[in-house]
Amino acid sequence: MSGREFWFALASVDGVGPMRIKRLINRFGTIEAVFDAELSEIARVPLFNPLLATRVLKARIRIAEFRRHIKWFKSRGVEILCVEDRDYPEQLKKIPNAPAILCKKGRLSQVSQQAVAIVGTKTPTELGILTTLELSAGLIGAGFSIVSGLAKGVDTAAHLGALSVDGTTVGVLGCDLFSIYPSENRELADRICENGALFSEHPFTTQSTPVNLVLRNRIISGLSMATIVVESGENGGAIRTARFAFEQDRLVLACDWGKRHPLSEGPHRLIQQGAYPISPDRLADAVDILLNPGSLKKVQPTHLTGEQMNLF
Repeated sequence: MSGREFWFALASVDGVGPMRIKRLINRFGTIEAVFDAELSEIARVPLFNPLLATRVLKARIRIAEFRRHIKWFKSRGVEILCVEDRDYPEQLKKIPNAPAILCKKGRLSQVSQQAVAIVGTKTPTELGILTTLELSAGLIGAGFSIVSGLAKGVDTAAHLGALSVDGTTVGVLGCDLFSIYPSENRELADRICENGALFSEHPFTTQSTPVNLVLRNRIISGLSMATIVVESGENGGAIRTARFAFEQDRLVLACDWGKRHPLSEGPHRLIQQGAYPISPDRLADAVDILLNPGSLKKVQPTHLTGEQMNLF
């Protein structure tokens, strides 16, 4: 049996998230050793108890079932990656709560280290859409790939901007890969898979709940060397993605709109908190910044702690 099957089994245990899995690996050394442990040993691991230990051991007797699941996914073009796999995105491995397993669909073999997230509101202005399309295409022309969340609005424009110049783009879902959300982006999802990839941490049928969409945002920023926020209200999903990026020690950039511009509150707040401002009229500057990231000081605002959540 491969380690991937054990990772799949452990990730399926209700109540056991990335941080608890890390605790188990730290205690027992390998994923296989976790399943060889006694119930009492698992129950004594920090953040565990007899109930969670019992669930882990129940997953052990379902290994053959998980092996069949992995084969079924593969037959439908979905690859299951665990954090030990060579093809698991390197930048994502570095975040403290990286998904134990990642479902992937598409022809992209490995996410580039030069990946940039472009995110924003679902209801952008016309200028916001045009800015996103130009920014995305410009970054592709400079050798970057684009990451976003396949949502309506800015996310969709970011993916389309990359595809318009035959670039590589990655979509991260807050649901499983067979339940594309929003449904009207199914055709876009198929286009992304032709040269890029879709990712989800949910192997089984999962809805795009508000919580799942928030957790999805840590993956968007985690896959990326930098996150750019185009337009957003003060508390939208794009702002949470930027906060995850701050905590992951990644660059954050935000469009510096005029004070009267709609949906400028989020970017302006991020700039006040340490994001690097970029002018919508000088998007080439953003490309130059990302080509020379060492020239900027990454910022970790002390008042944004806690966004990562423990994801027990």
